[in-house]
Amino acid sequence: MIASLLTTTDELAELEVCWEGLRQDCGGTIYASNGLIRTWFEAYSHFASPRVIIIEEGGELLAAVPLASYTYRVAKLPMKVLALAGEVKDRLRLSTISPLFRDHRGNDLMHRTMKELGRMKWNLLTAVNLEDNGANRMFIDAVRANWQTEEFPPARKMTLDLPAEGSLMSSLDKKTRKNLEYRRRLLEREGHTMEFRKVCAEDIDPAVDIYAKHHIERWEKKGGSYFRNPENVEFLKRYAGLTCRSGQGHFYELRIDGQVAAQDLYLLDGNVVYGDKTGMNNDFLRYSPGWFIQIHALDELRDMGAERYVMGIGGERYKSEMGAVESPLLGIRATRGRASMLGRLSRTSAFKYLDERLDLTKRTIDVQGESPEA
Repeated sequence: MIASLLTTTDELAELEVCWEGLRQDCGGTIYASNGLIRTWFEAYSHFASPRVIIIEEGGELLAAVPLASYTYRVAKLPMKVLALAGEVKDRLRLSTISPLFRDHRGNDLMHRTMKELGRMKWNLLTAVNLEDNGANRMFIDAVRANWQTEEFPPARKMTLDLPAEGSLMSSLDKKTRKNLEYRRRLLEREGHTMEFRKVCAEDIDPAVDIYAKHHIERWEKKGGSYFRNPENVEFLKRYAGLTCRSGQGHFYELRIDGQVAAQDLYLLDGNVVYGDKTGMNNDFLRYSPGWFIQIHALDELRDMGAERYVMGIGGERYKSEMGAVESPLLGIRATRGRASMLGRLSRTSAFKYLDERLDLTKRTIDVQGESPEA
């Protein structure tokens, strides 16, 4: 069993075929895919560096732990943070990324992974929003056994089984259907035209610019938009472009009278579709365009083979109204060295102290950009 540490995206690219085989075998989400992880590292390369642990034996990839290393200053002291790729403050997330382990070698792989983690330089280690499965529980238990830890505040995701036939509209509750029918009639009475469009790969950049503009307008008075940071706009362009060119990404627009009223980006991985970004134009909120585009897109994706819709992190009301089922997500944080010392000196836990500076418990830059509700 040989462990290696990858520190460049070129090294990651060389492993793409066997990495994707491992991901499929152990049920990793699309956010743990080799291409998306590389794209994330490339977009934020000046801030975070790859520290990816891989474990191989006899030419077979047994484990991949996609970590990112970055430095943050607390009380003028440099704090080395090691986190799963996509878990960096104020940057767009890879929502449910996780380590990948072949189950039949679980104990041996955990022991070797902890050994490699122990050799690396870090003060704070975080792994959050992990799928609740045996391998991730073993990983959390192993971290807990080796370092001072605290459980991450519980999170949840919502998942919806798509109807085998007919429109998703028919499976919504009576109140929601009635409300949407009223909005549709309102559009007709006012003489508006409604058109659905699928964005092609060549039009991704201008479509993302519109998405960012609408997000900034919608969230400016609600704490601000993370799309004020041009790095996040650039990452979304790379991310959407990569997935749409590969056939996994599906970027939809709803235009009312020729203007973009709503946008949805979905990722299709086998029979699972992930809701990744939802955006709306303030000028059309009274018509609930987010609902209309979501129903149109999911009906089309169901016809392309999607059976299950992962709606992302958070228990927003509209997800329950659609009939989605809640499931827990796991998380762990560990400290050592300066991080543990600062926690003791501040007479509080190291995690609370660092949370105030790194926003660890407030990282919501993830899947659903917005609720489709007006």
